[in-house]
Amino acid sequence: MTEDIEEKARASVEAFNRGDWDAVRATLAPGYIYEETGTNERYEGPDAVIAALQDWKTAFPDATGEIVRIATCGETSILEIVWHGTHFGPIDTGAGVLPPSGRAGSFWAVMWQEWDDGLLVHERHHIDLLTMLANIGAVPAPA
Repeated sequence: MTEDIEEKARASVEAFNRGDWDAVRATLAPGYIYEETGTNERYEGPDAVIAALQDWKTAFPDATGEIVRIATCGETSILEIVWHGTHFGPIDTGAGVLPPSGRAGSFWAVMWQEWDDGLLVHERHHIDLLTMLANIGAVPAPA
């Protein structure tokens, strides 16, 4: 079962990388919940999270996640991911919209996934938002 969960976890990131929203939807349980700690966003249900992922792909059309490490225990997977992308679209920060900077960058994240009967029921995505914002020039780079 652990190998199956690892394979499903990897496939979920690859579906995002391709922008394959049907494949993303196929991994999600009807009551799926997504939480993003870097932005304090929370989405309930497949439609809400797919819209949010599409917003990320609008802001960073070439966005891809590189899984650096993965661990599984039962129906839980923990992924250490480096996200790469170029800021070609607007980002709504909740405090205003950042216009495209054309700058590329990478930042780290950790994603916890809970699976049930082969479907994702909950994800908590811990994003290094400060580095992402520094990459696109929205804040000064940390010393």
